[in-house]
Amino acid sequence: MSIDLSSSAIAATVSRQGLKIPILIDGRLVMPPGVVIGPAGEIYVGLDPMAAMSLPADHRFVDNPTDLLGRPINTADTTQPDPVDLLATVLRHVTHHAAVQVNGPITALTVTVPPSWGPRRCGHVSEAATRAGFPPPALVTAPAALAAYATILGVTVPAGSCVLICQADREPATLTVLQTAADGYRELATQQISLAHDLDHLIAHHVVQTATTDSDPLQAIITAPSSDQPDVGRALLESVRTARHLLTTQDQALILLPAPRQPAVITRHDVTAAAQPLLDQIPDAVDGLLDSADIDKTHLADVVLRPAPGVAALAEALAAATGKTPTLIDHPHALADGALALTTTHQSGSAAAARLPRVRLRISDLTGALLLGACSLVLLLQAILSAYITTFSTWVVGVRTSLPQLGTAGALVMLTAFAVAHLAPTTLLAGTPTASTPEPTTGSLIRRGYLTTAVGGAITAALYGLATGTAVEYDYTPYLKWTLGAALPLAAFAALIAATAPRIPANALPTWLAMTRPAVTHAITATAGIYLMRAAITLTTPISTNAVAPIAGSIGAALVGIATALTISRRRTIRAITAPGLAIGYALVFTVDTTGALIVGYLAALTWWGIRLTAHTLRLAFPQPGTALRHLADRTGG
Repeated sequence: MSIDLSSSAIAATVSRQGLKIPILIDGRLVMPPGVVIGPAGEIYVGLDPMAAMSLPADHRFVDNPTDLLGRPINTADTTQPDPVDLLATVLRHVTHHAAVQVNGPITALTVTVPPSWGPRRCGHVSEAATRAGFPPPALVTAPAALAAYATILGVTVPAGSCVLICQADREPATLTVLQTAADGYRELATQQISLAHDLDHLIAHHVVQTATTDSDPLQAIITAPSSDQPDVGRALLESVRTARHLLTTQDQALILLPAPRQPAVITRHDVTAAAQPLLDQIPDAVDGLLDSADIDKTHLADVVLRPAPGVAALAEALAAATGKTPTLIDHPHALADGALALTTTHQSGSAAAARLPRVRLRISDLTGALLLGACSLVLLLQAILSAYITTFSTWVVGVRTSLPQLGTAGALVMLTAFAVAHLAPTTLLAGTPTASTPEPTTGSLIRRGYLTTAVGGAITAALYGLATGTAVEYDYTPYLKWTLGAALPLAAFAALIAATAPRIPANALPTWLAMTRPAVTHAITATAGIYLMRAAITLTTPISTNAVAPIAGSIGAALVGIATALTISRRRTIRAITAPGLAIGYALVFTVDTTGALIVGYLAALTWWGIRLTAHTLRLAFPQPGTALRHLADRTGG
């Protein structure tokens, strides 16, 4: 689990089975860092300054426990809280929600801290984690976490080059230069941009000056230090914070002034004017930072900005000072996710890079693909050889054969391709890997295998239709429609599996591999049944007295019913109920006219098998609802 303590709000992400899962804390994506201490010592977490205004007088509000770390504790003052205890309470609260959400214990902890923290405050974080019941956490500075998250978004930083990180979402704004290294990033220099008042005070002062007269007492209130702010001033500052966040998505926002004053309307231009003291310092701060890092602007591969809400001009100021357009990162879990990328090997991309688990090859694995291919050829040849061809002179004017049987031959071709796709990685991994032949990765094996399945199976099914038309010397169109039509759904499933299966966690791959192995016995049973039904129809003529043909056809229909029931479900109870029922029902309704419908039922069962396999793959690849959409939004900057 990764917890971000360096931003204006606390965010947490859990890495589980190769996937990053954002944690909802009290139903929120981010939690305010405020802590309230009751008169009996009870601690409440997750409150913002506005909510704290309604607390009783005997409750003490701490805006952010991390601001108290490193300060000397006055042992004579019994009312002074222990910041380590407060932080430990916050960690326990967040990890409790994480454990409930992922339904499992948190076994390791990563914490993102500001770059200005040294051994003292970092030691306090480790002590807080110990009090919360965790081993010492891995600590990642906020600039390194942002740089790592930028690489997740696709930003390329060559080895040995530098990146400038600006974190402006929390006061004071911080500039840092990092250099890429083999084990992550090396900090070359960092610098804070200090202001007489924070941005909220500057904006509030600008609004009050614009909306009130010089004699208004509100002007004196808003210029007072934060610690001396009365409730009126704190309410105004909270309204300013809300307006700044609204200006990120709209052109105007309201700021509520104390009654009887009318609300003030501000725009992004007003925020830019109020933030001018910060913007004016950017050029000199960047030059001084680069000098401290002993680099030039040419050494910068990229500039990453964690923006201050509503201050769009900050990106323009950085671009002018560095000569590079900043990469904006305002995702609430960016630092938590980036820290995980540096401290764990279980990332969203690690499932594709993880080594495929060893799978013991069996004789059935080696012969399964051959048997499925043989079943497909048997049905194809029988349909061709048993075709009733009508000729006029030397011209073929009509052909009667079982089109659904040809469709089944095409579908079995796709099953053969699935068996080959399952066999390929296990064959490659059957031996002992050597240094000269590195072990293939899951992503490449699955992606190549199932893409080959989709393309190769569909092409072979199309060739089946063309071969049938050539053999009977008649129009191949109806045969191609059936062979290719039955194979295309399975080909589409194989393509979807190729795209998503590389995200499956490594520890879930053995179960998934077992599920992807086609059931050869079911296919052989269906093939035998279809063969018997077709043979019975061939032997039956209007004047035939052959009594064996109807019995053979009924047996074949019963076998198709059993294969259909076994293919539809993997549960033994359902199979035990449906298999006898379908076998008896198919045998009773078997006639020349119903043979095609019975075969189509088996084709539908094969399609349902592909749907179940694809759905199971998607659930393993994206265990949380909406993970795929969030992953896409992260990559597109949404």
